[in-house]
Amino acid sequence: MNKLKKVSLVLVATFTMGGAYATLPPQSASARTGYVWIAPNHGKRYHYSRNCRGLSNAGRLRHVTVHWARAHHYRLCHLEK
Repeated sequence: MNKLKKVSLVLVATFTMGGAYATLPPQSASARTGYVWIAPNHGKRYHYSRNCRGLSNAGRLRHVTVHWARAHHYRLCHLEK
């Protein structure tokens, strides 16, 4: 009986709010992964993909967390926005 109550509440909430997908917040770039790629000797941008065009001329790459990159003043690559 509890399962039936939960299902009915979910259905009522879904139809009342205009659908399940309309209530979900859009996924931001930082929600994709907790780790990013940086080129320590080649600018102050971080990249979600190791194959990003912004890293094409970089020599050495480093895999760090998004939190670390932002704390060290790295910004998201303009090619990935």
